[in-house]
Amino acid sequence: MIKFPRLISFILSILILATTLLGCETEVGGSNVSYETEAAQTATQDYIDSLTGIERIIYERSLVMDKVPKLDFDGETFAVIIPENSINDWRPEDMTSDQLSSSIYMNCEYVEGRIGCKLIFSDEANDEEIKDLVATGDDTYSVVVQSYNKIGQLAMDNRLRDWETIPYMNLDAPWWNQSAREAVSVLGKTYMMVGASCVQEVKVTYCVYYNKTLAEQYKSELPNLYNLVYKGQWTLDKFIEVSRIGYVDLNGNTRKDPNDQFGLAGQTTSYAVPFLYSCGEMTTQRDSDGIPYIHMNNEKVVSIVEKVYSLIYENKATWPTRDWSTHSDIFADGRALFMYGTFGHALGGYFDTMEDTYGFLPYPKYDELQNDYYTITDPSGSTFGILLHCPNDELLGAVMEIYNNRAWQQVQPALYDAALKGRSADAPEDGDMLDIINRGVVYDFGYVYGGPGELLSKMMTHKTKDYASQYAQRIRGWENNINTAVDSIINSEW
Repeated sequence: MIKFPRLISFILSILILATTLLGCETEVGGSNVSYETEAAQTATQDYIDSLTGIERIIYERSLVMDKVPKLDFDGETFAVIIPENSINDWRPEDMTSDQLSSSIYMNCEYVEGRIGCKLIFSDEANDEEIKDLVATGDDTYSVVVQSYNKIGQLAMDNRLRDWETIPYMNLDAPWWNQSAREAVSVLGKTYMMVGASCVQEVKVTYCVYYNKTLAEQYKSELPNLYNLVYKGQWTLDKFIEVSRIGYVDLNGNTRKDPNDQFGLAGQTTSYAVPFLYSCGEMTTQRDSDGIPYIHMNNEKVVSIVEKVYSLIYENKATWPTRDWSTHSDIFADGRALFMYGTFGHALGGYFDTMEDTYGFLPYPKYDELQNDYYTITDPSGSTFGILLHCPNDELLGAVMEIYNNRAWQQVQPALYDAALKGRSADAPEDGDMLDIINRGVVYDFGYVYGGPGELLSKMMTHKTKDYASQYAQRIRGWENNINTAVDSIINSEW
């Protein structure tokens, strides 16, 4: 793990190197500059090879610059509406000893200096007030930050504009999530984007935790889990297999209870949902015209449901729970080999008193034939929408592109480092795992618009694997929700 101020020092040294490589001109306090988009790799191979984990991520990202040209907006204000009490995710008041807040602060300062603008982040408008601002033609704000289901509703209500029309933006760049770009799009119009600056979105990304200290006790039975991930062998069947290891009747009462030691502390509601997506499925597909439709009645989905049910309920070493704390309490107490949750568990202090060392894994793939690891975020995360009466498209494009490129270079690595504090990150591979997980975040039209996205949650909560009956009971309502959303977006004036 790179400790603060080491992380900030390393970032600054890398940016100095990148400036040299890219031929950039900079001035303290902020003249805007021209940036080349491709770098000659002049660093020695020995130096590059010596970098691991977060250090390597920072170095590689420092070589990929945005394509925004030299601009000067002469102090023009760019205003964004953000959720209440989230200001530190977007514009901290000042530099602090916290590396994440400091990197966000420096990101804002850099954008303002580079293109001569003023960034304003406001949490003064609630959901209804945002709708009123749009309806009355108010042009104070350019962008709204809300959870993806709320952005989806604004798109249905004809309150948002198409991201594909905005100048200076390279929406194919790695600092923009491509799945989010497609999730709320219809007929080639993109109404939602997720960028690297969406700190809250990373915080609520689903992942799997494992107890490294406990794993060491079972090393004769456990494979190297990180090697499984690297080799593409971390599958749902493998997760079921290794989670059967580690059960101990600690209190000796000859029955399983929450005071024992487990292979898996498994929450059965929201945290069950990502398995569908990690196994490469989506609840909707697109027809030849790009229109979403429900696609859930197939043998693979049935298989996923049965496997997840087996993991949670047909495994003596799993302690299933419907509440929001028992699973994390068991894991923090060092009494579970695995727990699935979000990055927020590490970032939110859940494991501050944990004595054991833990690591991160992606949710498992369906099988080894699946190429990539996927996950989703909780609906409470943050996504971007362009408000209907955005006053200056050029300023919008320049700010959003630069802000998210720099967040990808600096803020995300600082966020990874914050997640790796405490009892994790005793190996460079920990940072790699966080990046693999974050790169695999996907979005689904059916989850945004009331389709079958939460089906696994409902089935595992009610302890059933009878998929056929659940599908039959719910398909009409799902289709009605999807069709209503599609019709509303198609009829949008934008």
